[in-house]
Amino acid sequence: MSAAKTIKARVAPLLACALCCLLVPAGPAAAHQDSPAGGHDYPVGGNGTLVIDGSFVHNVGELQMNITNFGVFGSYPNAGFAMSEMPSAQWPAGSGVEYLWAAGLWCGARVSGIPRVSTSDFRIWEFRPGIEPIYTLYRSFEGSRGGNRLPSPAADDDNDGRIDEDPLNGFDDDGDGLIDEDFAAISNQMFRCTYRDDLPESYGNSPDHQPLNLYVVQESYEWENDRVDDFVGVEFTVYNIGEATLEDFFLGFFADPDVGSRALPNNYEDDLVDVIDASACVKKGSLEVPVRYAMGVAFDADGDPEADTPALGQIGIMFMGHTTDPSGVKAPPRVTLRSWQAFSGNAPFEDGGDPTNDEQRYALMSAETSDKKPNVPRDYRMLLSAGPFLVESGDSLKFQVAFVVGEGREGLLENAAQAKLTYDGNWFDLDADINTPPQVKPCAETLIEAITESVEWANPCDSLAPPVLINKGEKMWVNNDCRIEIDANALCNPGLIEGMDGWWCTPGEGGLDTQIHWLYGSPPPPPNLRIWPTEGKNVLFWDNFSEAIPDVSELIYDFEGYRVWRADNWDRPFGSSIDNGPSSDLWMLLAEYDMQNGLGADTGLEGLRYQPNVDANLMAFYTDALMDNPTIDSGHDLLPPTGYTLAEADTAIALAKTALGLPGGKTYYRYEDSRVHTGMHYFYSVTATDHERVFTNSVLTGYAEGLSGDPSSGFVYTVPQSASQPSWDYDPDQVFVVPNPATQESMAPWALNPNNDDPTGLKVEFRHLPAAKCTIRVYTLAGDLVKTIVHDRSADIAAGDYGSTGTASWDLVSRNGQDVASGVYVFSVEADGFDRKVGKFIVIR
Repeated sequence: MSAAKTIKARVAPLLACALCCLLVPAGPAAAHQDSPAGGHDYPVGGNGTLVIDGSFVHNVGELQMNITNFGVFGSYPNAGFAMSEMPSAQWPAGSGVEYLWAAGLWCGARVSGIPRVSTSDFRIWEFRPGIEPIYTLYRSFEGSRGGNRLPSPAADDDNDGRIDEDPLNGFDDDGDGLIDEDFAAISNQMFRCTYRDDLPESYGNSPDHQPLNLYVVQESYEWENDRVDDFVGVEFTVYNIGEATLEDFFLGFFADPDVGSRALPNNYEDDLVDVIDASACVKKGSLEVPVRYAMGVAFDADGDPEADTPALGQIGIMFMGHTTDPSGVKAPPRVTLRSWQAFSGNAPFEDGGDPTNDEQRYALMSAETSDKKPNVPRDYRMLLSAGPFLVESGDSLKFQVAFVVGEGREGLLENAAQAKLTYDGNWFDLDADINTPPQVKPCAETLIEAITESVEWANPCDSLAPPVLINKGEKMWVNNDCRIEIDANALCNPGLIEGMDGWWCTPGEGGLDTQIHWLYGSPPPPPNLRIWPTEGKNVLFWDNFSEAIPDVSELIYDFEGYRVWRADNWDRPFGSSIDNGPSSDLWMLLAEYDMQNGLGADTGLEGLRYQPNVDANLMAFYTDALMDNPTIDSGHDLLPPTGYTLAEADTAIALAKTALGLPGGKTYYRYEDSRVHTGMHYFYSVTATDHERVFTNSVLTGYAEGLSGDPSSGFVYTVPQSASQPSWDYDPDQVFVVPNPATQESMAPWALNPNNDDPTGLKVEFRHLPAAKCTIRVYTLAGDLVKTIVHDRSADIAAGDYGSTGTASWDLVSRNGQDVASGVYVFSVEADGFDRKVGKFIVIR
């Protein structure tokens, strides 16, 4: 073990001592204001609700990343936390190849001249959420209820004249009695949380911590489309909630990138790091536009050719944007990378080792020179920073970062360009005034308003011109990034003269006054899917959720069809799980169905329609109720009569709404897959496609192929089960063990790589068990009890499910926690009302 990794091994138990509060569901809402400027109901004291169980993983794209609610990204692989088995910048998804151990936010400033730094990294967690369970992470997706955002014309979800005033946080921020009903949902998978650096637990493993009194809102985003699924975007909003002004404030990101397969010991010892700070031209539609790369990079020096899955990618931590100030007083006038520093080994700070106190951390964040690129493969850490900023009490900063991975340097730059274009988004005329910015000032994208005092603006492209005075109460549109545009056009459009057609500008012209970040077109979200795994057949059921979500930019319903996918031959690569799904190469298309509109195969959806078996009396009850009160949405709004469940009530309400033509009604679909083997592992996904409208002379004349969902965006894992035997048709001879004999070869088709919850990855199955709660006991031939298994599917059987309730599995681990030896074993199956079954099976190691 290297010296650096010795640090990690010592740190893990130390951090574990602080993890005394696991994630629990969000509690009831309370009055709250998300923006500190509005009188924040801050979290106070306690151990905090640390999300360390790996329950929030970006997994709809090729880059899978564990997210926490205290400023740390990654899962600390092999560190022993519950989240350590989750992906930690795993790329491609499901490969088991990781690119990060952990990374985190750093904020540093001078307070009364003394440097202070608040950190979240692999050793110190000084940012913490509040103690109450409500301070957890929250998830959403583009198109979710209440999540419309600009430029959508329905961005004011609740029609109260305000936009996104109730952010995604579990609170009723606007005091209207509703929770999270008007926020901005971004990307196909969005996580959001808040934390701060001045809570008592911030001192837990950092007793010398001096807080900056910061409150941080963290949002992270991932997209499913193949063009933009190799990065995770992150946006921080950092508030100064203290009374002191934070001078020479720097934003930073500390990362410990460990590149390699989890199955390869010491995969971190042969990495290299690098920095890229340059511009390039990339295609955006038919245009060549400039992209600025400002990122630290890490990669495996030789790609680990000896591994089953080599590490051919490179990871970049890319600065996308931050708050700017045209005058340069409170922030840099342009987005810049201030410093890049690299560390390796266990040397003292003076000899190039990691910083260990605030003074050293701040010195690195504020350094105006970057380290030289190392050329010796080692275990490296790196720090990137931006600044300086002046953050007065009540002020806030925005800071945007992206984790990007691509194959080799060329693939990294290509995917980083897509990340930057997605962050840059587009410009829109949101004030409906074509004169803002004024047409006479092409490229003038920045509005300077002298609200409290006069302001001078120095033209960054004319150092000889005197500063322009903007008097108090006045405003002026200026081209503050002209130097970037001149350099970019020299790179992308050489020979053009400023102002000519083809000259690239940040906002364009013609009233485009507002830039909307993090924009990329998305297909309809996947429907709600469930699976009935029966013997030799998996039955899929889903609803019409995909059809009920309008396109977020045009607010039109452009649903086209469904695609049914299945993934086989998954063996749970190290670092993967059933929650995060298979690699993309395992998905295969089973079937496709589309609307009958002249586009595609025109199969129609009628052949898929499925009518749930709902009691007629319950349907009549809710039909009558809805005719009197159409706002009933669920069984919680109007409880069902005695004897019916809330689930039955919800289905009846959805069907009754459809029959009555009311909003919120549902239709259901069914698909059978009989090409499966009982006991094997399968993933299924149903994705949606949309269409584009084709107009001729402003008349709709047809449809063209649009966007399609990715199967990674919503999948379900299942294992086909054997049928249980009811008492009136019970045959003990049909109860048996599979495979028999159980050998490495016979169990190989369904064997999985082991993990903490399943240490063997092997199993045998007891099939066609009695349709009742039963007890299975396994004995040696000498009569010693090896294992007792209680199989209880009585609730499902009582609901009429005999088709998927007859299997119990055993991992061949004894009741003493030991792998059983080769030999002949006796098993018995006992259930009330059934004859006892006794049989034998063989295990050969």
